[in-house]
Amino acid sequence: MPEGTTQLARLRARMLATAYSNADFWTQRTAFLTDQAVTALARRDPAAAEDLAASLLAPEFINDTQVLGAAVEAGIDTSTWEERRNKIRTYARDAYELPSKSDPTTEAQRIWASLYDHYPQIAAALAVFLQGLPPTWREDLFTSPHAPAASRRTAELPGPETAPYDPQDWEDCPACTEAQDQCRYHRGVFTGMEYQRALVTTALTDHAAVDQLMQRHAELEASADQAAVADVSTPTTS
Repeated sequence: MPEGTTQLARLRARMLATAYSNADFWTQRTAFLTDQAVTALARRDPAAAEDLAASLLAPEFINDTQVLGAAVEAGIDTSTWEERRNKIRTYARDAYELPSKSDPTTEAQRIWASLYDHYPQIAAALAVFLQGLPPTWREDLFTSPHAPAASRRTAELPGPETAPYDPQDWEDCPACTEAQDQCRYHRGVFTGMEYQRALVTTALTDHAAVDQLMQRHAELEASADQAAVADVSTPTTS
């Protein structure tokens, strides 16, 4: 950008370009909302918005004291945050601590912790079930040519999500937290939204598609008018 461009203008250019170009829904959403928030701040306090834009363009690591201090200043109750963080760290795959293909023992511990936390009845039933397995369970499950484990290697499969998904809260969904990505539910919603966006984009940019849509809309309106006229002209019987 030209020399002398403000930090706010630099940030807005970067955020809006990201919101337009990035393929990840969360990245797009965060970039656009950041742009809108900083712009709203600039209307009230240009100097504060410029300082915030500069800090966002040169990010530094934040610590617990900063986060908790901001929460206290905002009057937010943080009494449950520590417990919540510990629970998340118990069963979440941490990309910084686990390899991309985590070992079966780690995955088993994570799945059990998640089941115990979210579905204790299922965890109890699973424990009873495992206690009832025959002494030959290892040979029965893993040495038969028809066993599920024989079809694909464990390392090739992602670990299952056991935490419940939250359809109302994209940013605090336990299943997304566990997967360290979009859970199966939100991944499906995102795919549907992307398909819908592609249809809207086509309708706005493809002239042939626009002509077809307008023609179809006119046909539907004509059909509705004909039905309305027919209803009015139809005599009623008492």
